[in-house]
Amino acid sequence: MAKRGAILLTVAAALIGVSSAPYARAVEAHRTEKTLSSSNGVASIAWDTTSFRLTQFLEHPYRYPAAGQETRNFAFDSYPGVRVGGSAAWLTAVAPTFVEHVEGTGVVHVTRTYAGVAIDEYHFAPIGLAERASVMIVKATRTSGAGAIDAYALFNYHLGSGGPAPGSDAEQVAFNAPRDAFYEWGPSGVAFGYGSIGASNHHGATPNNPYASLVSGANLADNAGTGGATSDAVAGLQASLGDLAIGASATAGWYTVLASDGQAQAAVDRVRTWINARTADKILTDEIAAWHAWVTAPPAGASALEATLAKQSQVVLRMGQVAESGKPAGQILASIAPGKWNIAWVRDMAYATVALAKSGHVAEAKAALAFQMQATVGAYQQYVGAPYQISVVRYFGDGSEESDMNADGPNVEFDGFGLFLWALDEYVAASNDTASLATWWPVVKQKIADVLVHLQEANGLIAPDSSIWEVHWNGKQRHFAYTTITAANGLCAAARLASKASDAASGTTYLAAGQKARDALLTSLRAPDGTLAQSTEGLAAGKGWLDAAVVEAINFGLIDPTRRTARASLRTLQAGLVPPSGRGFMRSDVGDWYSSQEWIFVDLRAGHALSLHGDATASANLLSWNVAQASENFRELSELHDRVTADYAGESPMVGFGAGAYLLALLDRGKPVVPTCVTFANEPADPIDGGSGDDGGVLGDGGAVSDGGAGDGGANGGAPGDGASSGCSCAIAGGPRDVTVFAAALALVVLVAARRSKRRES
Repeated sequence: MAKRGAILLTVAAALIGVSSAPYARAVEAHRTEKTLSSSNGVASIAWDTTSFRLTQFLEHPYRYPAAGQETRNFAFDSYPGVRVGGSAAWLTAVAPTFVEHVEGTGVVHVTRTYAGVAIDEYHFAPIGLAERASVMIVKATRTSGAGAIDAYALFNYHLGSGGPAPGSDAEQVAFNAPRDAFYEWGPSGVAFGYGSIGASNHHGATPNNPYASLVSGANLADNAGTGGATSDAVAGLQASLGDLAIGASATAGWYTVLASDGQAQAAVDRVRTWINARTADKILTDEIAAWHAWVTAPPAGASALEATLAKQSQVVLRMGQVAESGKPAGQILASIAPGKWNIAWVRDMAYATVALAKSGHVAEAKAALAFQMQATVGAYQQYVGAPYQISVVRYFGDGSEESDMNADGPNVEFDGFGLFLWALDEYVAASNDTASLATWWPVVKQKIADVLVHLQEANGLIAPDSSIWEVHWNGKQRHFAYTTITAANGLCAAARLASKASDAASGTTYLAAGQKARDALLTSLRAPDGTLAQSTEGLAAGKGWLDAAVVEAINFGLIDPTRRTARASLRTLQAGLVPPSGRGFMRSDVGDWYSSQEWIFVDLRAGHALSLHGDATASANLLSWNVAQASENFRELSELHDRVTADYAGESPMVGFGAGAYLLALLDRGKPVVPTCVTFANEPADPIDGGSGDDGGVLGDGGAVSDGGAGDGGANGGAPGDGASSGCSCAIAGGPRDVTVFAAALALVVLVAARRSKRRES
């Protein structure tokens, strides 16, 4: 692994034209993900790859149902077991040979061999069943030997007091023979049903512990249940599969259902109606077929690994969208639990919504927009300065606005207004749903687009806010480039929407405001070398101004990707934000732990910008790295890679910032960017715009200059006029080069060596 000092020397050597291999020791793709999730938007379960069992069954897919409430996880553990002749084991004691999501589905699949039997284990939350329910299936195939085979299922759910992990106090279990199911209830106020798919042969529960029964090789006790309240009640079901011939298979299945109202029998009846006498085999086949029918074809030209990840990314988008009825419906979570960002952020939801629309899932995209159009917001009007409709940060599960607080006050983010307008524009373009636009337009105009116009300052920038990396308030807010970028893109999108809504006057206003915001990026947010800075305040301070989020100015079609601002920005980011792993990008140079990890979202968005700029190699390297890493990790994209090891870090699987960003990278690959505001911001044409005539190429994925030569725009160690060198002494619009490349390299080394906002508060 390359040391930090070695990396600094590599960057410096590249800038002064010394040949240097681009991170020859960059880490390779490897597995560190520990859970596989499955959700139908109502139930949310997870299987643990280290303990080989189901360890999550959530009350809701989202983390916070309302202010002061947190979703409970009722699953302590649940798993199957087998008895083959005289040998018996719970499958938690048998190491898997293979673990996956069945390709293009939310079905968790685990394989093992035990006592001459090949065992396929499956877990999933059925997408065709609008219940908080999961299915467990075991398929046994004889490979050698003989002896009767029985399959067991154990259900250890905690329904006692407390939360978010309830206790196991005062639980009760009872068996309902006509329905072949156990009911369990307790102080939690909810009830569970555990039933067989097809008839069970035996059943058992505490005090005749089903765990001990299988360990001893015995049948379950066929008792009626606990007979009253007890601690840590456990239930189990058993199915006899027979003495199979070599090559023959048999399948057993069970379901779990949560009754939030405490009425387990009614919930069990609804699941039995859905089963409709189907076998476990048929239910599994139908589930896989339903997923495959929903997933759309990957973009043309995708490699085999890219295509497989594209299918699974669509699955993650759907699993991340809440399907509960009423106000929660349609919200898209930032991550799927056990990733703790199972909260609906406006920003993440926008990228997810656009990915859904562009991949052909317009109904789901519309549901995400509709959720926000009916959400309860307005608690932060004193910060926004006008009535508004889109949350300033995120939402509780019930659709009410939330802004996390810390010692620096709330997060108040204005980028969500522009991002929502972008998502709405992409949805209407994909669906031609002008009827919904007409219905929504009065609110979209008055409480979203007009709010951005209200927030725009005379110079075109949007007023200071907490922005993408959520720096909170109380003097921490800044004129962030990302907020103005999203506003410019959103306002120009609003101009197109206004035209479709037959509101030409508003369209003219929004286009002018969008173009003004676009142009302000060049007049107010460029360092002397042309690099777009994080904020005007950071640029003036001369530190902490390098921010990868500025690549969206290229991706959204605000600046010409072939000209100096794009070129300088990409060079500087690649020179200053490559972590010690030699892979991808950090999000900024602020220096805290969170900012200094590799961000998958940044990798994917920066990769697209590099492609638009013309550096196909660097773009392809970034994409292939993330595809390889996700392919090693069950086709789940994490929030972060550790800056040194590239182990999965942060939360996983990420939805908008993971699956959504990946799909957009594939869907937009090879397509020229269209100026969103009719034209790009006005820049002189390359190569004379920088005053140097030196294009030099941008940096490669590993961080070395792609052509081995000197660049003209290394990272600027300070703000304009503060004496720090940026590689040119020009004004914002350009000028003669008057410092040596070596000085620029040295300034960069000093800057990077000196670097030491958490995005989110839990």
